[in-house]
Amino acid sequence: MGTRFCTQCGSAIPPPTPWPTVPAPAPRRNTALIAVAVVLIAVLVVGVAGYMIYQNDQAQVLQTAKNNESNSANQAPNLLQFTCFSNRTDFSHLSGIQATGFSGYATVYETFGVSNPSSFAMEATWTITLDYPSAGWVLSNSQTFHEAPNGGVAYPEFAFTVTGNQLNQTPSNANFTEFSATLDGTYQVIGSYATYTPTTHSTYDSASNSGNGSLGSGGNLPRC
Repeated sequence: MGTRFCTQCGSAIPPPTPWPTVPAPAPRRNTALIAVAVVLIAVLVVGVAGYMIYQNDQAQVLQTAKNNESNSANQAPNLLQFTCFSNRTDFSHLSGIQATGFSGYATVYETFGVSNPSSFAMEATWTITLDYPSAGWVLSNSQTFHEAPNGGVAYPEFAFTVTGNQLNQTPSNANFTEFSATLDGTYQVIGSYATYTPTTHSTYDSASNSGNGSLGSGGNLPRC
């Protein structure tokens, strides 16, 4: 190797023929794996997109349900209905006579039947204020009671105290048929998604027989 002339005869030795170049084999593509990968990617993309759409739809359905419940719950106190009414007066803590004056106090009890036709249970707190302008009396009392859903009826009893001093200062011409009444209500309405706290304000004026709500309808109700 590498000798240019024959050492015996001196003839030139032709250069060696180069080894033929063997081309490198072309890379083979595994079309089956590529197809599987493409299908998996497509399934993944479609699945993620479908899940996102489903989640968005579910979120909208849930929000709609919450909004509907909120609207219904906040209107539920306006559906409460009076079913009966009765009153009584306790004079056991009052002493004296009108001529010489009274001491102590008398208590007037008023009981209402209150029906709840809504589908919500609620805790109600009512404050009723009675104003007799000609007598100079302003009587007020608050009571908290539970209202069961779907026709449940509660019977809150309100106690209005009239002191001996109020009786002593009452004008002889006081007209107790003329009065104004207000009912302020606060509620905890129990829903599936939240507890709601609406309020109500009802009024009644006996002089004009006007107001909002059914606060002045006690005379037309049966006794409790």
